[in-house]
Amino acid sequence: MGKKLVFVPECHSTNSLAQELGQKKELPEGTIVVTHHQSRGRGQQGNAWISEAGKNLTFSVVLKPTFLAIQDQFLLNMVASLGISGFVHHQLGRPVRVKWPNDVMLDDRKISGVLIENQIKGPVFTNSIMGIGLNVNQKGFLQGQAVSMNMVSGQDFDLQSVLEGVCLHLEKWYLRLKQKGAASVRQPYVDSLYAYNETRTFSSNGRQFEGIITGVDGHGRLAVKEGEETRLFNTKEIQLVF
Repeated sequence: MGKKLVFVPECHSTNSLAQELGQKKELPEGTIVVTHHQSRGRGQQGNAWISEAGKNLTFSVVLKPTFLAIQDQFLLNMVASLGISGFVHHQLGRPVRVKWPNDVMLDDRKISGVLIENQIKGPVFTNSIMGIGLNVNQKGFLQGQAVSMNMVSGQDFDLQSVLEGVCLHLEKWYLRLKQKGAASVRQPYVDSLYAYNETRTFSSNGRQFEGIITGVDGHGRLAVKEGEETRLFNTKEIQLVF
């Protein structure tokens, strides 16, 4: 990943820019589109991704996962989450968890988020654009639930070096999925889940309840046990309250 790199000082969204560039000319797999500032960065479920200009890493990776069945697309979320969490742990030596579906958590605060947008033609993927935001050098956030590598370590990081390191970890997990199959990434993802096997409070359809995260199924649905019953939830159907 990263053998072809497109840098722009500012853009509306690296995912959108990657899509626009790909419509004009096919981008090779592994192309990176990176910027210092997104004016309209997007996160999971339509949330805005707010990032201080020039302080953090905001980029997108163009993938062509033709080896994946469409119903297995959540495996790309697993690849992204494992790659980012592996890099952050390697850099900081701290426990890092993945909050389903794909927020990366450090010390109970969000350090990274992922937005994957797939382009499908018939029964196969044509492109998958993996958008990543990683909090690197920002020293504070309006939302108290966010954290950066700087806030944890007290040091500044070179963004180019961080980009290269993240890409190496992403490539490792992507190739692992491609060569060894779904099981090679699914169990490590489940093992890294935030609040895994812990009793927590959830909200679904306006109702709060206590449950235990027991895993993720093949379609990326979260398995939560309430009492003696285990239910499966899609994104937006359930929220971890605390």
